[in-house]
Order: sequence, then C-alpha cells, then structure tokens
Amino acid sequence: MQHSKKLQFILNKLYELNPNKIVLSLARVTRLLNDLDNPQKKLKNIITVTGTNGKGGTAFYLKEILSANGYSVSLFQSPFLYNFLTRFLINGIPLNEDKFIKYVVEVDKANNHQDITFFEFITCIAFKAFAKANCDFNILETGLGGKFDSTNVDYQNLKAQILTPISLDHKDYLGQTLKEITHNKCGIIKNNTNVIISKQCNEVLGFIDNELKNLTIKKYIFEEDFNVQEQNNRMIYQDNDGLLDLNMPTMNGSFQIQNAAVAVKTLRTLDLDLNNNNISKGIKNTHIEGRIQHIKKGKLTTYIHESNTLIVDGGHNEQAGKALAEYLEKIKGKRYIYLVFSMLTSKDLKAYLSNFSSLITELKCFKLRENFYETKDIVKQAKELGIHANPNNSATEAIAQLAIQDPNGIIVVCGSFYSVGKVLEQNI
Repeated sequence: MQHSKKLQFILNKLYELNPNKIVLSLARVTRLLNDLDNPQKKLKNIITVTGTNGKGGTAFYLKEILSANGYSVSLFQSPFLYNFLTRFLINGIPLNEDKFIKYVVEVDKANNHQDITFFEFITCIAFKAFAKANCDFNILETGLGGKFDSTNVDYQNLKAQILTPISLDHKDYLGQTLKEITHNKCGIIKNNTNVIISKQCNEVLGFIDNELKNLTIKKYIFEEDFNVQEQNNRMIYQDNDGLLDLNMPTMNGSFQIQNAAVAVKTLRTLDLDLNNNNISKGIKNTHIEGRIQHIKKGKLTTYIHESNTLIVDGGHNEQAGKALAEYLEKIKGKRYIYLVFSMLTSKDLKAYLSNFSSLITELKCFKLRENFYETKDIVKQAKELGIHANPNNSATEAIAQLAIQDPNGIIVVCGSFYSVGKVLEQNI
C-alpha cells in the first residue's frame, strides 16, 4: 500500500534522525522515556523476543494463541514490509495514522532536538501507544541486538523473555563471532523472569549458559525441557506438564513447528488458563507475509503461468537461506528453481547463496536501491559458487522473464525484507 503523503513526509523526517555515528548505548532512550514519564512501566505482562532468526514467527504465534484464548495483545514488530504502521499492532490492527502522527509530535517535543536514533524514537512511540491501549499482554520484538536494543529498558511487569535461534548477522554492530553476538543478544535478559530458549547449535547453547549463569531466572531449553514433533500431520507438543495434540502450523518451513512450540512453552510458564482447542486455533491462524509465502492471488500472478509457483521470502542470513533451501528441496519434485535476488551490502552474500549452489537452475539479480549489492558483484559471487546468474532491472521483470522461460518453474524472490516488501506492495 502507498503511505499517505503526510505519513510519508513524517517518516522521511524520522529516517533522518540517526546521528552520524551511532554509539551503542541505552542512555538516549532511557533519557527520552524519563521525559515521557516512562510509559513502558505502565505495560502489563511483557514478553520480549530476541534472537537472529524466527523472532517474527514466534511473536506472531504468541499473539494469535493469546488472542484465540480471549486476551488482548499489543505487538511491536520489526521490520515492516510495506505498511510502516504494522510495526505497532494492537489486537492485530495497525496503529491508526492520526494517532501515530500525534505520538510523533509528543515524542519529538519531549526529545527537544537531542540525539536519538530512528529505532529508539519509534520504540518510544510503541510504549506510548501500548500504554494507552492497556492490553492484557505486550509482545516486544527487538531490533538488531539485545544488550543495547531500545527495548532493553526498565519494566514493572516483565513476564518472559525468549531467545530465538542465534546465528551470524549484523556483525558490524553485534560482533564478528557467535560468542560476541550471543553475548549481545543475552544482554537483554533480566533477573526474575522466565527465559525460553529456542533450538540452538551446541556452541551457542554453551555461550548462552555461560551468559545467564549468574542470573536468577527460570530457564526452559528446547529439546531439554520441552519438545515437539510432527505425527500424522499433527503437532505433538510435550513438556513436564503433559502432552498436547495440536494443529500443524500453516506457515511454510520445517522451523515453524519449533517457533510454535516455543510460543506454547512461553505461555505455559505463565500459568494462564489456556484452552487446548484455542491454542490449536491460534497456531493455525498464524500467518506473516514475506516468510516463505506462496503468492496465489494479486497482480503478481499476471506475470506468471498457473503452472508456475511463486514464493517470496525476506530472510537474509545464512541460516535463513538454509531454511529456505531445505523447504525448496522438499517441494521441488522434478521442477527447476529460480531465484530473483537482491541483498543489502551489510549482509554476507556468499554465506547466503552457498545454500543454493547445487539447488537452483538460475539466479536473476537486481539492485533495489543504494546500499544494496551491485548486480555485477552478485553475478560474480554466484558464478564462483557455480550458480548461473544474470542481471535484471527489477524483480517483476525477472519474474516475467523466468515465467516465459519455464512455465512450470518455481520462482523465488528472496534475499531482503525490503525487496520482498516492494514486491508484495506491487501485488496489491
């Protein structure tokens, strides 16, 4: 969707907020929240979701399960695809434009021209909007990190904290190694909360254990304290409190069953009155755009044949690429797979594309905007990995060409939430 001219003008001004040099610190957001009378301390039943992959899916499973059980829920999510106001969901509805603008004015007045980053500013807007909404639960998805993330502030009613799978990403800000990144992610974990840990590699689990050893917390680890498996197209969840026979997630990717299990365990640690049928309903109802999403209707379908399969996925790191490649391997049969690709220069191009070297027939790449890889650099890297690659002017041009070239092919737009968001906006 197109933002109104008024909203887009305000967003453009907000994007300019970032200081020339971002110093990782909580001092700016803490100062601004104090000047706003600390709206975050008025929020009830807060759950934070931190990690590298699976944050959005896990947060949405939480939202849908709680909603299905009759609770009101606010959700602060990152990133957005094409409607900026979906960053702030109150009972599943994006924040009203007029209310958003009102909060921008209030937060800007309180900030009084002092240094603040874009994400810190909009986090303060989320706290103000959610305090006003007064929902039963408030789910906060972090941005880049944990330790210096603007959601890592003082709360009065923090109930649970989730660590989703941690891998290498945002190395410029979080560190060059898994150990450094895990240290940063774990920096958000506070005393006296339930900490639910998603499936991690053994190395990361060891780092997490070391980071949290001196905290007073209740810790629940996937495959140790709770587990899940698929049986006869049902999701069988189990922990010390018993076994649940639930609907399978409708979202694509084998990892979604793990995201759903983490959400279930998180809510079971809070001693809520949860109805099993409603838990099942919540899992089945969970859907997020841009995550291994099949496009079956909309303007994009005019570019392809009925026999083509068109998928969009915004994942942009090595683990996300691996999850997408595993899904494509599962569904391909005898068909050929083609990637329509664009990626930010801050991401590891080789690590992502290495997942597809023996899987795809061709890669068509485009440059979405500044700070994205040049097509010549993508083509060069792809060819070094044995991937046939060609440049294109846009995603839609590439989709149309591939559909003509192979009416039965699987066409996948991937590599960036920004480019996927642009494509989905064109599908409306």
